Amino acid sequence: MSGFQLRRNTMDNSYFYKADEVRSLAKGQWLFILAHLMPELEPALKKAGKSHVTCPFHGGKKDFRMFKDAHETGGAICSCGSWHDGFELLNQARGWDFAECLQQVGDLLMAPKHFKRQQSSNNTSSPRRAQQSAPAKVNNTKYDPNRRPKYQGTLIAHGQAPYQDDPINEPSYFAYIRLSTGNERKIWGVDLERAIGECGAVYGDEVTLTNLGREAVTVMQPVFEEGTGEIIGEKPVQTHRNTWVVEVKTKSVRTAKPESVAQAKVSNSSYVSHSAPGSYNEESWADSNVPTEQHEDNHSSCSPVEHHQEAVVEQEHSESKVVPLFAEQSKPWLMELQEEMQKRAERERVYNARLCEKIEKIWNECLPFNCAAAEPLRAYFVNRKLLFAHDVVEQTDSLRFHPSMSYYDEDGNEVGKFPAAVQAIRDAKGNLVTLHRTYLTKSGKKAKVECAKKMMPVPDGLSVTGGAVRLGMPTEGVLGLAEGLETALSGFRATHIPTWSTVNATLLENFEVPDELDIHTVVIFADKDKSLTGERSANVLKSKLEKQGYTVHVLLPKLPIPPRAKGIDWNDVLVTQGQMGFPPISTLREFIARRAGAYGRV
Repeated sequence: MSGFQLRRNTMDNSYFYKADEVRSLAKGQWLFILAHLMPELEPALKKAGKSHVTCPFHGGKKDFRMFKDAHETGGAICSCGSWHDGFELLNQARGWDFAECLQQVGDLLMAPKHFKRQQSSNNTSSPRRAQQSAPAKVNNTKYDPNRRPKYQGTLIAHGQAPYQDDPINEPSYFAYIRLSTGNERKIWGVDLERAIGECGAVYGDEVTLTNLGREAVTVMQPVFEEGTGEIIGEKPVQTHRNTWVVEVKTKSVRTAKPESVAQAKVSNSSYVSHSAPGSYNEESWADSNVPTEQHEDNHSSCSPVEHHQEAVVEQEHSESKVVPLFAEQSKPWLMELQEEMQKRAERERVYNARLCEKIEKIWNECLPFNCAAAEPLRAYFVNRKLLFAHDVVEQTDSLRFHPSMSYYDEDGNEVGKFPAAVQAIRDAKGNLVTLHRTYLTKSGKKAKVECAKKMMPVPDGLSVTGGAVRLGMPTEGVLGLAEGLETALSGFRATHIPTWSTVNATLLENFEVPDELDIHTVVIFADKDKSLTGERSANVLKSKLEKQGYTVHVLLPKLPIPPRAKGIDWNDVLVTQGQMGFPPISTLREFIARRAGAYGRV
């Protein structure tokens, strides 16, 4: 069973975030985001980019792994699926749709909020209109500025927190001001965020905060398209809340970027959400003991909160550091992991700059797989009962042998040199994209390394999606497909149908039939997994290709999965049952020909 539990939160529809803004802020912060929103993921985060751990979704041991760039993207992969970024991972683990994922991450990062309001049906002014109208009316009463609560002083901090800093309360917004007496007060009100933002007040300004009282407002709630998360419209939501007016009396000498206000970490609480529509907080204040520091120049005095905010802004302009989330600063391992992954990413950047040359160099160092020096590979094939027509597989030149391939661990340290089966992964047009390696011993066994099968990185601008390892040219318009090299060669040996390897289930379901080949039928030798991954991917591809007009047959092993095994494939069938475990060649070919004839393809 999964260690994750679905946790659905009620979204606050009084505001929304723009996807591109949240994605930009989240880049480089995903370790902290996932540690906060998915604490169960800690074992995988600690080994991010290094090794596999138990899958939190289907429980498979050493199946789940965070990407090497997880600190940038939040992505992960497993035999049961892949998640390109942290939003997809949150969707899988928490059951949130994209809009809710966006709000959770946006709240955590204190991203810029966007509000849409319109005049309500009873002609009561919205908060924005209340500030601009003269004379303004509140609750159908002419606004008298002398009767409303006013607070005058120096703005020293403002931000989001649970009402009165009590975690059990609804989220609200506060403003710290320093009075002329030197005392400090904390004033609460959800609408303060809007009012402060609209007047452009920054820390050190002399301001007047006026509470206009409760007012009916209509808030425009964004409507998101299911799946894409794109905003496709708006709908009005009526609510009541206290309305505030903030006036700047004297501008401070120091200037600050208005957008940096949202980045200030001003509360000891990690709660950063707004209150839900319809909730409101009466004005409140409390004496504060926040220490202050006097400067020797003529600038207004600032609190430590202000210095922290300035530090955040300064670090935002630094490309060498990522500011950790305020709530996660107590976890030293996160900072150590962040620094380690950044160093690793820099090493990979240098490596990837010459990746195409590296791939070409290794491929040219390889030997034909049937040469005399390729004895370890031949022994490996014999151990797997893979006796096949070499000349057919050689036609597409996608399988070679390397006598001494270097093996590196996840930290870039060379572990040793091993014989290796090297496969060329080619795109739908037949161009070499990258290489897949199976490390062997001299006796034809898999090498005893952490991961005997490894794919080289994909160069920038290229993609393995849609591609495969081409193991022979299709004949009579029929092409076989399988995940692994051994499974593909097993299918070829048993049925004489040239079968290509897609390396894994994800690439299988995204395979694209090359346009230049006259293919009408695809036979998929699917893996039989306890997780159903192989069968599911085969059926995804089947559905896609049938819509394109191809005839597709999915063959699944009939053998039961052993108790301690993750699954079985057609090579297991070949090893244990021989060719008798496969559909008879004549029957299979007759069936394919009959189906093809029914569609007029032969």
